[in-house]
Amino acid sequence: MTRRTPKSRRVVPVVAGSLLVVLVVALPLLHCLHTRHVAGLFAGPSVDSGETARTGFYALPVYKLEAYQTGTEEDNAAARPGLLDRSAEDERFERIEGIHPDYKLDVTSGATRAARMKEPTSHRDPWVPRFLTITYPPDNALFPPNLCAPFVEWNDIHNNLWQVTVSIPHAQLEWKSLTAERRWRVPDTVWARIKEHAAAGAASVQVRGIRRSGLWGKAAPTVHRSQRVTFRIARDPADNIIVYRLVDPPFANRKTPSLFIRDIRLTRPTVFLDARQQYCVNCHAFSSKKGTHGRLSLQVRYVGDEPADHAVYAAVYDIDRHEGRKTIFPFDVQMSTFMAWSPDETRLAVAARQRFAPRTGPVIFETQTIGQDSDIAVYNALDGTGALLPGASEPKVLETYPRWTPDGKSIVYSSAPVGKHPSITQLDLYIIPFRDGLGGSPAPVPGASANGKSNFYARFSPDGKWMSWVQADYASLIKASSDIYLMSADFRSGPRALASNVPHAADSWHSWSSNSRWILFATKREDGIFARLYMTHIDEAGNASPAVRLPIETPRMRMSFNIPEFLAERPPIEEHRLFEGMCIRAESFKVKPPAAEANGTASE
Repeated sequence: MTRRTPKSRRVVPVVAGSLLVVLVVALPLLHCLHTRHVAGLFAGPSVDSGETARTGFYALPVYKLEAYQTGTEEDNAAARPGLLDRSAEDERFERIEGIHPDYKLDVTSGATRAARMKEPTSHRDPWVPRFLTITYPPDNALFPPNLCAPFVEWNDIHNNLWQVTVSIPHAQLEWKSLTAERRWRVPDTVWARIKEHAAAGAASVQVRGIRRSGLWGKAAPTVHRSQRVTFRIARDPADNIIVYRLVDPPFANRKTPSLFIRDIRLTRPTVFLDARQQYCVNCHAFSSKKGTHGRLSLQVRYVGDEPADHAVYAAVYDIDRHEGRKTIFPFDVQMSTFMAWSPDETRLAVAARQRFAPRTGPVIFETQTIGQDSDIAVYNALDGTGALLPGASEPKVLETYPRWTPDGKSIVYSSAPVGKHPSITQLDLYIIPFRDGLGGSPAPVPGASANGKSNFYARFSPDGKWMSWVQADYASLIKASSDIYLMSADFRSGPRALASNVPHAADSWHSWSSNSRWILFATKREDGIFARLYMTHIDEAGNASPAVRLPIETPRMRMSFNIPEFLAERPPIEEHRLFEGMCIRAESFKVKPPAAEANGTASE
């Protein structure tokens, strides 16, 4: 006998299927209607704030440090910058703070309150506009055509829903999008269309904001409107690859930052060299801007527990051979942080025999240490010899930041008398002939020396046309007063600050693209603490465009981008092989003095 399924049981699947069909059709339709309705809330008249994108920080309060002193002449001297008698100065300053009722460590920086007030580059709050204002990109920005889609960012303390409009008037193209965040990324499809048309004419972006109430309404009839920001796409591409360090401020001796590599056409980086919490790779330099051949040099400091004959050393990795070696220079001190390869890729100039003061100031979010002593030395990678360069290795003179001139015949470096505290030290740029290692008499670089500023970190454009360098009030590295300057490589044109600099924060570490059309640099313009990577276009006359940021997915990332290097293409380097070639267990090579070559003992 055949059993029949009850009618009610047959109805359930049919009803369920019908409801599913309704949901599949109705939900997208409802979403479309809702989106259209919400977009309509932005229609009609709008209020323009009348503000432009102002950048900078709120002013710091002014403190009278006398309240933190005992009043004796000895104690008052401790609060003033002076010679690097650090043990005595630290002891006095700590004793002053120790007897004051406000003595405590700052939870943000680890510095005492008095130390923070003494330090001129401590954190400041970024200025916040009163009305809806686009803060990025800057007006008239110029983007590389090979950069991935950027973000649009704005400040708005009144609204909670925004409509972003991107348009290209001359091409009659326009896109609109809704967002509940103050940051919106241009969709990849839209960015592709923009790059097709915005090289011939300007594109623009504008944001409208409302105070949303519930799902369908708004709390007030007012629609706020930002300023209209225009931007263009450059015809010159930037280099595809950037290699950089990520450092967690405040800077300290035990930090072990890793190196990362980023293809600017993509949205995320990958690890280039993992420090494995055991190494501090202070500096890196590629011999070729192409990145696909030549050598990579690294200054390494091992902070792990494994016994080692040399905890500080240089490492040279041969990209073509896929092998690296610890490189021990013939000096009593192995710290050689700053380095540069000659144009023919055979010689490495280093800031050798570097000695740093144990502590040269409060550890806050910026560094100003330039070391107690340093000399310029040159390593010949062909014959394995190396020596100090006569004329740039003088006693009682600090010589650092070497850079070869485009013809490879001379070296430009920074110099200052030793013994001064970084807060009152000013570096001058000098140039010295190399003469196959014989050196000579250094001469000051006109416009970058004796100018009442500190001048350091010179770089030359690959086409040999320009020299760029960093100028600050005092010291070096990332200082709030740091700006990037430019002059002709023959020093005949006067120095000028790049228009891409900002007066309120540091613009420092920088690198030229291989086509000499872009400068990549680290800047703290966003919050005064954490450096981000920006790039500016340099035209034939040396004019710089408003700088644009390397897009990052996590804007609140509490890390600083450090020592960026532009490369045309991705180096064919496997991370594990690079680590094996630079780690404490790698094969060691001892550099011989040039005289050893005559004895037939030098090798490579």
